[in-house]
Amino acid sequence: MRGARFVFRALGSAVRGQRLAGIGAALATQFLDAVVQQAGVPLWLDSPLESLVLEEDRVVGVRITRDGTPLTIRAHRGVMLAGGGFDHNQQWRQKFHGIDGDPSGNPGNLGRPIEIAQAAGAAVELMDDAWWGASIAAAPGGDPLFLVGERSLPYSILVDARGERFANESESYVDLGHHMLEHDPDGPYWLVADARHARRYLRNYALDPRATRAMAEAGTYVKAPTLAELGRQIGVDPARFRATVQRFNGFARSGVDGDFGRGNSAYDRYYGDPLVHPNPNLGPIERGPFTAFQVVIGDLGTKGGVLTDVDGRALREDGTVIGGLYSAGNNSASVMGRTYPGPGSTIGPAAVFGMRAARHMARAR
Repeated sequence: MRGARFVFRALGSAVRGQRLAGIGAALATQFLDAVVQQAGVPLWLDSPLESLVLEEDRVVGVRITRDGTPLTIRAHRGVMLAGGGFDHNQQWRQKFHGIDGDPSGNPGNLGRPIEIAQAAGAAVELMDDAWWGASIAAAPGGDPLFLVGERSLPYSILVDARGERFANESESYVDLGHHMLEHDPDGPYWLVADARHARRYLRNYALDPRATRAMAEAGTYVKAPTLAELGRQIGVDPARFRATVQRFNGFARSGVDGDFGRGNSAYDRYYGDPLVHPNPNLGPIERGPFTAFQVVIGDLGTKGGVLTDVDGRALREDGTVIGGLYSAGNNSASVMGRTYPGPGSTIGPAAVFGMRAARHMARAR
């Protein structure tokens, strides 16, 4: 039902020429509406930050380029850096993470505001971490598709290059990403499912038949009538793969994942199917045709950035405040550290510390 409502809502908006926004994007667009459209605050696009203006160790403005013209803008109360992380900066990804990455964030997240803050003396933290997760490998010419709920639903498992499970598929995406990095940073990994997974659930990575065909041609999507044939096509050891599926099917029938505890927590079960018993996250993989989509180590953004205090003020290595400089969102080091407490772990702190920074600026003289 939820899937049908989503499809009809999307079709209706397309007919009306509307572009709908949901969850975090909806919250962000409400801020945009309130600040830009209702309050009339100017919004300059294509105006990259070049450097900060400092006077006596205090940030008093910015230098930008707008329409090819260098401009200096004075800031009487402070400068807020909210330019995202560095998820699309491959040089930094290799330097700090050891991989190129398969990000799903904004392509403009190149880390330039972080670099500019460092030039002004700001400290950085958590540069080696990210909002990791599993993503469906990009179709040729496309982007990776980040997995949130699909990997948690019954009748599916994640396997490594040996054809074996390696983690709880339903755990938080950050935990799963860390486990993928620890287990085998090079992969490949595969999301294996039986026919019921495709028939019952809305899968964001399989909505566009053109993309699916492109993935099939690239060998990152495989469909086969038997598990033996599927294993052969994805290049895993047939006996080991068969044993993995048989063991998982036994867990599905008993309702207890004896290897990784899938379905044991409330978080796991939130993304399960309440109509499946005895465990809403487990379902035997036994009905063909069977499918496998290649999975890569993806992310929703990086965690590393400018070190800040409770008011979003940028700090130096010695803990002193850089006057007039603030940072929020993925531009700053995550207040969540290396953990993932739940949904909203990026947009929530961005809103909270953005507000605290704005109030601190308003009090400044």
